[in-house]
Amino acid sequence: MNQSTGVEEIPVWIIAIFPFAFLIIFSSFWCFVTGMLSYVGGWRRLASRFRSEEEPAGKHFTGLQGQIGFVSYRGSLDCTTNADGLFLRPSLLFRFGHPLIFIPWAQCHDLTRGSFLGMRWVRMDIGSPRIARIRLPARVFEETNASQPFQVPNEHSSRDTSGTH
Repeated sequence: MNQSTGVEEIPVWIIAIFPFAFLIIFSSFWCFVTGMLSYVGGWRRLASRFRSEEEPAGKHFTGLQGQIGFVSYRGSLDCTTNADGLFLRPSLLFRFGHPLIFIPWAQCHDLTRGSFLGMRWVRMDIGSPRIARIRLPARVFEETNASQPFQVPNEHSSRDTSGTH
């Protein structure tokens, strides 16, 4: 206790440990949140069937805005496409609880094209019965269309062009 003010001084070790405690608590919370997003959005269901150990060769797209289930990956999704399928991986900060996934094109069905506020996208169901619904920017499919064994519907033949699904 400080004799002149009558207030107890905080031990130096408590002040020194505060930044480490904050890092541990924040990191734990961050891992919990990203793990829960993986679970509730459908990434874990996809990974249980389509887990990949490494990124395949193909056309790379980084920093995409995409959606799996109702979880949006705004600017944090990396994608690679090739003749065999679609590889997905979140950016490093969001990777906890998100194993790498590679989805064969044969598992992609019910493709629809749409746009919302100028952003053009393609939505597709994965698996049969459906495991998850994915929405990715249309350019992923337009720039790799020659390697896909199916045709993405054009904008005029799209069944649903609203941004509500």
